Amino acid sequence: MRLLVSVVCAGAFVAPSALARSLQIQGVTGYLSEYELTADVSGQLAAGGTEELSGQLSVKHVGLCTHDGPNEMYGQLKIQFVDVSQKVEAILSYEGRDCTYRGFLSESATGFMICNDKLTLPLRLWAK
Repeated sequence: MRLLVSVVCAGAFVAPSALARSLQIQGVTGYLSEYELTADVSGQLAAGGTEELSGQLSVKHVGLCTHDGPNEMYGQLKIQFVDVSQKVEAILSYEGRDCTYRGFLSESATGFMICNDKLTLPLRLWAK
């Protein structure tokens, strides 16, 4: 009986971390969707009830045309859920470029990411 009470009490202290989750994020960017994005993000509820997830980002060139630069780039994705409608704010950082995206986490919704080097590209992000 004491063991059961100890386990239940210990579970009460662990409950906030149970709100942590992870997602596999996929997406495409470029005017011809010539880049695929993948990221495994994880995190938990922050103060104020917002959910913030982050993880390693991979940006891979999949277009048919040649391009300047590497075929695969790595960086960081930070994503924050704005509300329950899957609207997100995201920061994509790779190859010295920081880009922001405000839009929906949906395979059918296209938005734009705006980068610190004045580059603006179409972007679709979704959770798998």
